[in-house]
Amino acid sequence: MITGAAGGLGRALAEEFRLRGDRLVLTDRGEELTAHTLNSEDELIEADLCEDADLKCLCGRLESGEPAIDLLINNAGIGVPGSVSTIDDVLLTKHIDINLTAPMRLAQAAARGMLKRGRGQIFNIVSLAGLFPLKDSAAYTASKFGLRGFTAALALELAPQGIRVGGLYPSAIDTPMLREEMSHPDGSPLNFAGNADPLSAEETAKRVMQALASGDLETWLPKSEGRMAGLVMAFPKSLKRVFTYMEKQGNKKKQAYLASLQP
Repeated sequence: MITGAAGGLGRALAEEFRLRGDRLVLTDRGEELTAHTLNSEDELIEADLCEDADLKCLCGRLESGEPAIDLLINNAGIGVPGSVSTIDDVLLTKHIDINLTAPMRLAQAAARGMLKRGRGQIFNIVSLAGLFPLKDSAAYTASKFGLRGFTAALALELAPQGIRVGGLYPSAIDTPMLREEMSHPDGSPLNFAGNADPLSAEETAKRVMQALASGDLETWLPKSEGRMAGLVMAFPKSLKRVFTYMEKQGNKKKQAYLASLQP
């Protein structure tokens, strides 16, 4: 099962699994799902992760085992920049609902089904924002920090039963979600800090396949950015100084990226 299957990364992931001959259960909201899934053999489930009834439906499918789901990829996410003092309270909560609560509940349901069968894998698309905070994206950061902790704890819990749990921590991925974020005045220039350019959805999907095969708990993209984030957060007094430097560095590449999107 892949959530957020209609998005850029979701579609790229689906294509990778189709090449392997896997049977897919794809879920996203309404028209977005049917518009971007052309394989008649896929099982499609329209669901809004903010709606409790839809979430219960997905949880029921994960537990049912008819047919069994051996891999859950929590890919759906939301990231709308904005200062905590100005962002709408509904949008603030929506970040937690989609980025954290939904993956937790789906992972819970998947684990119940997998424990009965003694096999399975749960994989979360997190973000480097799960390692390093983003100014003007506090709600997004909180949801991703939470998802990282949940992923690590769940991995410890399920490892003795032979169920693997892991996560991908990418920097910027060139998807509609990134373009929408960057069009916002508060879109974080940290997406462009460092030496790496935004990864394509296709390249990121291939990295996911590698991470699934390795069974590693955390895969950072790029690895150097993950190491740097861990180092900085080990010395939180340095956070403000490092952030200011990275913000200046990223702004130039952000402007170049925005210019490249112009017709």
